[in-house]
Amino acid sequence: MNSIKIMTRKEQEHLRAALRARGGTDVEDVPPGAIFVLRDGESVVTAYKSGKVLFQGKNAAEVAGLAEKILEHAVEKKEPIMRFPIVGGDESGKGDLFGPLVIAAFVTHDDVERHRAVEAGARDCKLMSDKDVQIVAERLRGIGTSAVRVLMPMDYNARYARVRNVNILLNESYRELLHDVAVSSGAQTVILDKYGGRALELWQGTQQFQFVVESHAERYPEVAAASVLARAAFLDGLDETAREHGLSHLPKGASIEVQVLMRQLALQKGKDWLRGVAKVNFAPVREYLDGLF
Repeated sequence: MNSIKIMTRKEQEHLRAALRARGGTDVEDVPPGAIFVLRDGESVVTAYKSGKVLFQGKNAAEVAGLAEKILEHAVEKKEPIMRFPIVGGDESGKGDLFGPLVIAAFVTHDDVERHRAVEAGARDCKLMSDKDVQIVAERLRGIGTSAVRVLMPMDYNARYARVRNVNILLNESYRELLHDVAVSSGAQTVILDKYGGRALELWQGTQQFQFVVESHAERYPEVAAASVLARAAFLDGLDETAREHGLSHLPKGASIEVQVLMRQLALQKGKDWLRGVAKVNFAPVREYLDGLF
């Protein structure tokens, strides 16, 4: 049975991410006025720019129920009061075996800049292709204020060896970057995408700004913009890592295929070489290094 829900653009994107997470696939043929079409089992979901979301097919009621949960959560959740300037922070590369860890911050000073960031295409980079990430990142660099810190593998591995915990390493890096950006911009609000319980411990004591930590914080334009800038810098850093070590490219992620390549490269190049391209705290790298060397 077909049904229709009215959702905001953010809620539509949350629905899209939830459908993809459970195996839904995008349909390339999108009708005029639609943002996306996804096939989920025997149902089809079409989201329109007007806010209308159409559910069609045998299990349309079940999928519409997922939308209802998103809408209920939006109603129940008490939104924090945001005061400008607003700083958003996010990272990229944490789950990638090769290449750097990148953190980024993006500042909007008023509603105009916030709207411009959205118009430029700021959204969760996980929903974007690499090409789109680079295009949107270039647009965002001309809006508001931004800052990016890149920890290439050798630097990352040296820092990790000292703290022995990725989230502590992130805390240190975020504390440096966000504090500098918040002070220089006179920030009233700092928003960070939650990366673990330690994120809540980023600052102890009174700050001059409101500190907000949330899961799925990419719904805020500032965090979405930071996620895009961080991913763009990660992609550049991955290419740079490959070039510096005589390779045409290095793959993203940490799949079995990536691990196989890591083993092949380690056998060819040796332990010290691997430390310059990979994050050695990853279990496959650590276990392989111990077993091989």
